[in-house]
Amino acid sequence: MKNPLQKLSMHKRMMLYFSVPLILVQILLCFLCYPQVVRHYREKTDYSMEQSVSQAISFTESYLRNMTYLANMVEDNGVIQNTLSADGFGEERPYMEQWLEYYELNKEFNSYEISNSIYRFCLYVPDEVMYAGNQYYFDGVSRLKERSDYVDLRYALNTGEDYVAISRERDGVDQQDTSQMVTLYHRIASKKEKEEELGICSISVSAKYFQDIMKNANITSEGLVYLMSENGRMITSSNSSILQKMQKKGILLNYGAELFMEKKKEGQKEYYITRQNVDGASWQMILIIPENEYEDQYRFLWLSAALMLGSMIAVIVLMSYLLSGYYVGRLKKLNVEMTGLESGNLNANLPITTEEDEIEEIYHNFNGMVQEVQRLMQEHYQLGKEVKMAEVRALQAQINPHFLYNTLDLINWISMDYGAEEIGTLTWNLARFYRLSLNHGKSLISIGEEVEHVEVYVNIENYHFDNAISLEVDVPEELKSYACLNIILQPFVENAIVHGIAEKPDIESCEIRICARREEQDIVFSVQDDGPGVDVKEMQKETQQDIRTAQHGYGVRNINFRLKLCFGEKYGVTYLESEKGTHVEIKIPVMTMAEAEEKI
Repeated sequence: MKNPLQKLSMHKRMMLYFSVPLILVQILLCFLCYPQVVRHYREKTDYSMEQSVSQAISFTESYLRNMTYLANMVEDNGVIQNTLSADGFGEERPYMEQWLEYYELNKEFNSYEISNSIYRFCLYVPDEVMYAGNQYYFDGVSRLKERSDYVDLRYALNTGEDYVAISRERDGVDQQDTSQMVTLYHRIASKKEKEEELGICSISVSAKYFQDIMKNANITSEGLVYLMSENGRMITSSNSSILQKMQKKGILLNYGAELFMEKKKEGQKEYYITRQNVDGASWQMILIIPENEYEDQYRFLWLSAALMLGSMIAVIVLMSYLLSGYYVGRLKKLNVEMTGLESGNLNANLPITTEEDEIEEIYHNFNGMVQEVQRLMQEHYQLGKEVKMAEVRALQAQINPHFLYNTLDLINWISMDYGAEEIGTLTWNLARFYRLSLNHGKSLISIGEEVEHVEVYVNIENYHFDNAISLEVDVPEELKSYACLNIILQPFVENAIVHGIAEKPDIESCEIRICARREEQDIVFSVQDDGPGVDVKEMQKETQQDIRTAQHGYGVRNINFRLKLCFGEKYGVTYLESEKGTHVEIKIPVMTMAEAEEKI
């Protein structure tokens, strides 16, 4: 079945080869990263909510601690203790005695209130006391008994605990100026007889302070934060209108076990619930957040990720289109000139720029071939020899569109795997590798070129193995000009890679070291790797086999055979024992290029 991509133009195919892998990588990265981003963002959001609630509780507890401290300070006050424990207190007494008593107590409470301006103080005395109806710093005990929660209040005080609740108390200098207050009721015990109750005092602070704390703790627009007492009484909330709506729908939670960001269904909707205790009072701070409001922030993340991915895909497609169009345009010029040359236009010529890339090299080769065709044609006309025409046809046969397509296919595949910017380096290494391998058909090469042959080979292989191959070359400069047979080092390097990092997935890297030293009139190469190693005796035995009957290991035996054939039995390949990897030595005679060409 024909590949559908073959029906597309070169421009479109190259654009697909460039863009599709990058787009797939981007999509894969988004799918892999998005859950992590959401999880991290959710953790941050939950942490922020936890901190908001914790901070609100901390502020609330701070107010309660202050109120407890002030109540204890009132209880420990000597004037108050003496007054409340005096004989006949609460009974009928002379007016002047009660007036002096009122004056002393009033002075103490006035001092407290000046020092703690946001707090309101009150002492509950028997109704028979003259100033019990003062309703400023003093009030009658009967007012407490009018409270609907008096039983709870009395129970808490009898057990030695403070009782905190909502009440309407004086809010300013004017005793008629009252507002909703959070009040702590404290039992004043006698310093002489701890079990004896002398009276009850209260410390009040405006409920607005607690409402502000609730508002700051609520980081959502439709959520609600409120304080609930153990006996099910509402203390205060962040938003009274939302509180009323939730009360009507039956969504509000009562005092219960502590929770943090647990999902619960209340009515027709689901909510995230947090419920934590408040120290210093039998209260809980409760946070209710509608699920849709909590999840909306993650929809924004998804939209942002989609927009970012779409933008990146658009940029990739645009860049791929421009890049592929640039290379295809240059190759189209070459195709046009080739077509013209095949049609008989011997004046075909491609403009040479300064880019010095592989396509530019093709341009140079094409122009050189055209010039050679022109030269051969001129010789044909001048000499009239058919053999010259055959040479022209041979050269023309070399210049055909298959060369273009094969070259383009190579560029395409490389660009798919590595990106367009690395095409130049890889193609240069490949071209250099084959030039050194073919060596214009000659079997002799300088040691320096033989080493370079190995280096470009390793460069190419490193593209396959993500630079996991390390090559160390230690060849003295004075040896590099001497001659050697070509391709006597590369097969050993290839074996180190093929039977090591390429064959065994658990090997993550490959280190190869090539050294050369002179021993009198010989040069000895040493090739050593850190791979799995070989059986030295077995390899030495296989090296000596006849290459015509060998079933495998042809490359190494071929090198050994060539060296002995050209230089004598003294020279060849020797495997050595090694603690790690494979160690092999190749011995050749010291010969200049001229001496080697004369001998071989």
